Amino acid sequence: MMNQSGAMWETFPCWSWESPEPLDLKSFVQSFQKIVPNQRWVFCRTDVAQTSRQLWTAATVSNRNTERGTAQARTLDAEFLRVLAGTHNVSEAFKRAGLPNGAMAGWLLYIPDQSALVDLKITGKKAEQLLKNLGLSKTSSELEVNVNGAKNLGIALDENVDLSRIEASLIGHILLADVSSSQ
Repeated sequence: MMNQSGAMWETFPCWSWESPEPLDLKSFVQSFQKIVPNQRWVFCRTDVAQTSRQLWTAATVSNRNTERGTAQARTLDAEFLRVLAGTHNVSEAFKRAGLPNGAMAGWLLYIPDQSALVDLKITGKKAEQLLKNLGLSKTSSELEVNVNGAKNLGIALDENVDLSRIEASLIGHILLADVSSSQ
């Protein structure tokens, strides 16, 4: 993905957050749906979003599927979670990648439209306002590769797997699920 200067984007637009108390998921989702400006915003659990390349892959696939009319989910945000979770089943995707009831932390992600440039400053301000309006605090956590998150997504890994190989597994998981769902 290119930024406005023509250089490759390294960072995916995502913001870690925490809540002062466990979220009641049903009321949280209702509040979010009332204020979210479009389907390009999505929340996921803390251990699911691991690398920018993983998230860019999920964004590319979900945007493409939506544009082609081949998406398994009815909305872009749900399709993004579906491909991120590596499954053709939308409800399974929410179990694997969506926020669980009682979550106290997670990620807010913005799914860029790959045909348009994204102003990360403006998008970042919108993200901070969304978090604030939902009673959440932005944190300084960064994306990190972890075995448990990969396993939660349904990826079979050895306990002694080299962390540098997990990213390739995460991306392959997205691509294989998309191939199997389009057949």
